[in-house]
Amino acid sequence: MSELRDVVLRWQAGWVTARDYRSSVDGDVVTVRIGLPDRITETILLTDDPDLYADVAGRVGGPSRWLTAPTSDRARTEAAAVDAGFAVHAPEWLMSRPLDDDPGPGAPEGYEVWLSGRPPVLVAEVVTGDGDPRALAAKGHLALSGEGDADAVADRIFTVPAHRRRGLGSVVMGTLTAAARERGARTGLLVASADGRQLYERLGWRLEAEMTVAHWSGHATPEAPSDPLE
Repeated sequence: MSELRDVVLRWQAGWVTARDYRSSVDGDVVTVRIGLPDRITETILLTDDPDLYADVAGRVGGPSRWLTAPTSDRARTEAAAVDAGFAVHAPEWLMSRPLDDDPGPGAPEGYEVWLSGRPPVLVAEVVTGDGDPRALAAKGHLALSGEGDADAVADRIFTVPAHRRRGLGSVVMGTLTAAARERGARTGLLVASADGRQLYERLGWRLEAEMTVAHWSGHATPEAPSDPLE
């Protein structure tokens, strides 16, 4: 796609839209106001500069504060996070895909797909075809953002455990991206877990950057005393 800063900035614009958050950009630092008890704010860096990461981690730490950034040196980034009192989550990946073809299959036998939501946010649900009320099997959200709603940012894609291994994640993604393309979107963006990455790569998504996600725990690495006792 384009340079890293642009990709991360476009992803976060859609992510905050999908979740109805508010964000402000100051240089290479984005502050997202979330307002949840365990996640008051999240700081997102638009660069993988390790020096900037260490500086920001040292400044924004505090209860219910999160920090997310692309990284090209995970070990160094994790060390800086831990030194500042952050607990680092499992790796995630920023991914993209041109929306220029039919990206996914229809629902398998025994399931139906519902598409709802109100632009700029679309919601796809896969439900069982029998029973009342119909049981949710898989679900996902997608936000249209950017100039002319050209970006489609997928978020909160999940399959209920009892319905996994049936291709329903592909159905959700296919439904969402097809609907986004019909509305003029040209590029898909998302951040995926390790499991999600495997699915999205099979669907033609490509890696843009590894992402480091951390929340402040207050347990910083203790510094060595400057004048140790003998």
